[in-house]
Amino acid sequence: MLLRKLHENQEALKQIGREALVDSRRLGLPISAMDLENEAKANTMDRAAREKEERAPAALRQ
Repeated sequence: MLLRKLHENQEALKQIGREALVDSRRLGLPISAMDLENEAKANTMDRAAREKEERAPAALRQ
């Protein structure tokens, strides 16, 4: 129960961060190198997770 709530809170914080970056870009504010690095890392992780979901299990590929 607590782990699920922790995961939900982490996802909510990630979403807040994404929205803050979008707003910063929209307003023309500078974005720190650390924020850009974190965004690139998150995008890579998100892409890997989507690809993992799209792949069929080995038993179904035969």
